[in-house]
Amino acid sequence: MNDTEQLFLVAIVWALIAAAIARFIPNWPGRSAFFAMAVAIPFWELPYGLYNFQKLCGEQAKLQVFEKIPPQDSVCIEYFDLGLFTSLNQAGFARIEITGRSDSAKEYAANGRVFMTPRAEAKSSYCIVFKNNNAMPWRILRADTLVVPAAGQKVVARQSEFYWAGMWWQDRVKPVLGRGGMCSREMVDSIAVVRRGSEYGVN
Repeated sequence: MNDTEQLFLVAIVWALIAAAIARFIPNWPGRSAFFAMAVAIPFWELPYGLYNFQKLCGEQAKLQVFEKIPPQDSVCIEYFDLGLFTSLNQAGFARIEITGRSDSAKEYAANGRVFMTPRAEAKSSYCIVFKNNNAMPWRILRADTLVVPAAGQKVVARQSEFYWAGMWWQDRVKPVLGRGGMCSREMVDSIAVVRRGSEYGVN
């Protein structure tokens, strides 16, 4: 059961509890008002938050290519990360340039494929960069894996992950009461598009 399914289960259980309590109120208007308030106060955001979350997941979690990318043998990244390095290595890049301070990369530079290079001096045509914790409406956070020219900041390809905090009470005590949901795709898609190249709009 994923986060969103768990949230719906909590909403259903709470609605049943509210309905059971409402039975003790002697008149129907009072019962209806109590039930509506008991369910609306904790869950009024659920329809709108879920809609926005699912819309973003359906439209933007997949790899998006905004202009033609020729196949590349070289790529640059800001900081060294072993998992990212492994993915780049498996993709077959002959040259990996690290443009930021990354002392942990020094031992890997001995293999002749990893280079510590200022961004302005990079020989790669494209860099892969990460932009995390971008706040969006309805308590949604977006994390982007971006392909940008080494000589600029224009985004030529993007792959996103979305994290939905859920209801206000989940956000207040996170992560104790879970979250609304998360959607993501494999980061290797954005790496592969630099290595093999892509036409505009192809993913």
